[in-house]
Amino acid sequence: ALERVFKPDQLKGTYYNPQDTLIRNDRRMKAAVEKYAREMKKAGYDYGHPDDVEPDLRARLAALSSNGRIPVEKMTPDQKAALKRLQAYELAVAKKSVKLQEDLLTPVEERIQEEMFARKVQ
Repeated sequence: ALERVFKPDQLKGTYYNPQDTLIRNDRRMKAAVEKYAREMKKAGYDYGHPDDVEPDLRARLAALSSNGRIPVEKMTPDQKAALKRLQAYELAVAKKSVKLQEDLLTPVEERIQEEMFARKVQ
């Protein structure tokens, strides 16, 4: 059913919806993202956008595990301790990021979507 509705390139994981570009470039969204970055900085996290969190965490894990070549069972005690710290960091940063997204970004995104894409009922 999906193939009947979407074009092949739209089904790829790398597809970026043009609507997302319009929303991301809206001045209100830019202001909300700037506020997100300030609030994350206040909380001790250096992320300018929610999309920056996951790649950073993946990179930290890759560095710790030699790109996944070292399974947890074969980690040294120091590596296991670092992994526990990374997991605690991940939970804390995710909690803060999700809360800010819900409070700051989602309302702005919904407002922009409504203004740009809602059909007017007459």
